[in-house]
Amino acid sequence: MVSSAELSRKLIHLVNLIIPFSYMVIVTDRVEMTIIMSILSIVFILVEYARMRVQIVKSIFSKLFNPMMRKHELDGKLTGATWVVIISVPIIYFFPKEIAVLSLVFMSVGDSAASIIGQAFGKTIIGSKSLEGTLGCFAACVIALLILDLIPLSVGLSGAIVATIFEALPLKIDDNVLIPVTSGTAMVLVSSFIV
Repeated sequence: MVSSAELSRKLIHLVNLIIPFSYMVIVTDRVEMTIIMSILSIVFILVEYARMRVQIVKSIFSKLFNPMMRKHELDGKLTGATWVVIISVPIIYFFPKEIAVLSLVFMSVGDSAASIIGQAFGKTIIGSKSLEGTLGCFAACVIALLILDLIPLSVGLSGAIVATIFEALPLKIDDNVLIPVTSGTAMVLVSSFIV
């Protein structure tokens, strides 16, 4: 069963889709979007600092977000939302636009699907994850790939596969960093072979 806190967390995670969709439609220039996301990163880091050290911010933040935060976030590590904003800077700056957009979409929808499906239907446990959640991640990435139709299917599938693998691996690095970096890198590499 998916807890209401986890469901809330993943619904907020889906709000991260505003970043790639804004880049596609509103702020379409790579440099301008990188500057905007850099400024937002600074703001998020300042909020992170304040939530740990300024009592009024700590109190407000606790009331709004503590129930859905992970233990390491409560212990003072950066929140997943902050990692999303920070990692979007190099993703947008270094990757071709279509790949940057897809890698950020894969992070939002893949990670959310893995968590919700894994908790709701997960029976086959692999480490700390479930096979069902992993398959949910892959399905969500493929659906997003097909709906957006930004790059050749083979390139996008390479990103979806890599996003799924890195979402499932029990690594210490935040999924919000791993998924866009690794899936984007895979798509760049595969696209270099497809001319």
